[in-house]
Order: sequence, then structure tokens, then C-alpha cells
Amino acid sequence: MSKRKIQVFTIAIALMAVGSLTVVARDLSPGDTINNFKLQDINGKTQELYKLADKNAIVFMVQGNGCPIVRLAVPPLRDVRDQYQKRGVEFFLLNTNLQDTADAVKAESNEFGFNFPIWMDRNQKVGEALGITRTAEIFVVDPKTWKLKYHGPIDDRLSYEKQRPVQNHYLTDALDAMLAGKPVKVASVNSPGCLINFPNRSQVL
Repeated sequence: MSKRKIQVFTIAIALMAVGSLTVVARDLSPGDTINNFKLQDINGKTQELYKLADKNAIVFMVQGNGCPIVRLAVPPLRDVRDQYQKRGVEFFLLNTNLQDTADAVKAESNEFGFNFPIWMDRNQKVGEALGITRTAEIFVVDPKTWKLKYHGPIDDRLSYEKQRPVQNHYLTDALDAMLAGKPVKVASVNSPGCLINFPNRSQVL
């Protein structure tokens, strides 16, 4: 990455961090129930959360066009998917940005090789219900109980200033615990990401 690109990235992330001071949201907590939702994906096919009841775990990450943290987070998420999909874990991305059209999201996915199903939350009802505030947030759901088991980043490599060596593998630790029938030790972690605008959020707080 060139010096100029690094500077632009750092400035953009710093602005996101400042913006976080004004955001208030009703967060879902680990142990809370995730209600069913139906959404169309970027190909116009209807997807339904509760139709994944035969899976051992469900993982989805919040995607937003143009977000550098999403672009950096997708490759390690693909690595996790390639490791756990054969163990009955389902993965998809969730876009809850009002400004992102299905065609634009598909173009971004193709450009950066996301290679994930992407569900479109066009009216932000799912994003509001989940208390989403940023892109790159990960949600891990237990399809046996529909309880939220983990909410946070994939790991601790990404921050607003730089990437760093991974010290904590939050997502894989959560999946290993779930698949072994054990409690998730670290169930919630603050996650870096780009702020998402919810113009009607004040009506649901």
C-alpha cells in the first residue's frame, strides 16, 4: 500500500472513530434470542434465517460498500469459513446500508473477491433489531436455540490506526466452544468498523 493510500485510510478511520461519539444504539447481548428474518440477497433470491436450522452454527458479518475495514476483514473471514463450513457452520454477509443497492454491492463483492452470499436489509429493520452500529461486526447464532453466542470482530488484528499481529482469535474460539457444547468464554468484544446511518433509529430506542 502506498504512503498516500495509508494516509487516506488513516484519516478515514479517524473520522469514523470521532463519529462514534454521537451514536446510541440498543445492542443485542449474548444470550438474547435472534428473531427470524427474511431478506433478498444480491441476486434477488429470498433468504430466511430460520431455514438454516439444520446448521451447527450461523456466522454473519455486517458489510458496507467502500468500508476499508470490511475489505480487510473479509479475507480472514474466508479463512474461517473454509475451516468451519465442513463442520456445518453457515456464513453470509449482511448489508444494512440504505445507500447500497444490490447491484453496487455485487460489483464491490466481485471487485474484492468477497465470495460470500450477501443479504440485503433494504429498510434497515434487521439492522435496527440487532442494534448494529458499524460494519464488520460479527454475529454468531446457535440454530438450536436461536441465541446470540458471540458478537464482535473476527480477531484483534484490526484497529483504527493499523493492523497488528493476532493475539485473540475471538471468532474461532467461539465456534470451537459452541461445536464442543461448551460456553463461549469471550462472548462480546468491541468491533472496529465504519459507522452506519440509521435515520429512523430514534424511533426504536
